[in-house]
Amino acid sequence: MQHFKVEQHDNVQVWTMHNPPMNYMTGPMSRELLELIGKAEDDANTRAIILTGGIDGKFITHYSVDELAAMAADPAACAQSFPQLSEGFHRMLDRIMLMPKAVIAAINGDCMGGGYELALACDFRLAADGPYQIGLPESVLGILPGGGGTQRLPRLIGRGRALEVMLFGNVYHPRDALAMGMVNRMLPPETLMPFAMGWARTLAKRPPRSIAAIKRAVYLGADRDLESGLYIERMEMTQVMCSEDARIMMNAYNDAVARDPMIARSDFLNGHGVPAAKGR
Repeated sequence: MQHFKVEQHDNVQVWTMHNPPMNYMTGPMSRELLELIGKAEDDANTRAIILTGGIDGKFITHYSVDELAAMAADPAACAQSFPQLSEGFHRMLDRIMLMPKAVIAAINGDCMGGGYELALACDFRLAADGPYQIGLPESVLGILPGGGGTQRLPRLIGRGRALEVMLFGNVYHPRDALAMGMVNRMLPPETLMPFAMGWARTLAKRPPRSIAAIKRAVYLGADRDLESGLYIERMEMTQVMCSEDARIMMNAYNDAVARDPMIARSDFLNGHGVPAAKGR
């Protein structure tokens, strides 16, 4: 692949994005990402994924404005073709969001526009401290965050704060993005990837069907009315309750409780002595 380096660390894959000099997201880069997503969805050996930038000071700066301006040059052609292109980008990010494994954005540099929208489609956003910017500045260019930003950011930080970000076209230092709730953690640069890898390895040990079911219940149910959300939860719970992993792990916990309830609470529930998940 031209724009992605893929590394396998046991059950964790790291996807490093590389499009020098500015690490803009482009059409060809999106097609490579879509190919990676397709492979990962069916890869039982990969249970967690980390996305990070491969250019110093850049996660994904933003989507290529050259490409967007070229699309807008002919208004009639743009009106015909852009809805389909936009739908394709939305579907790609939806597949990241609903991938049946944990996905972590390890933000190590500028992460704006389409770059931040990619991070928003991930389950977690970990940011290195540093002199770079995170945000959605599209209104400054006369457009809007069209890669899911107008929908995912309000669900993450609330409507009022999301409007502040998007209407002003604000970009933030990582510490301010953390205060806004736009990222989960801010870390010293040298600890970003070790921390992300620690989270990924822990998540990779969780039963894959449980991870996938929780993601579906949250992403497909949490923004619906309560009754609809609870229905989705019931259906997902039924599926995992009938899984082999659930039977094995619940029985192992009961065995640990029978030996010592307090040790079971402190050790087993923190991952010590938990049987390896089989994914069944």
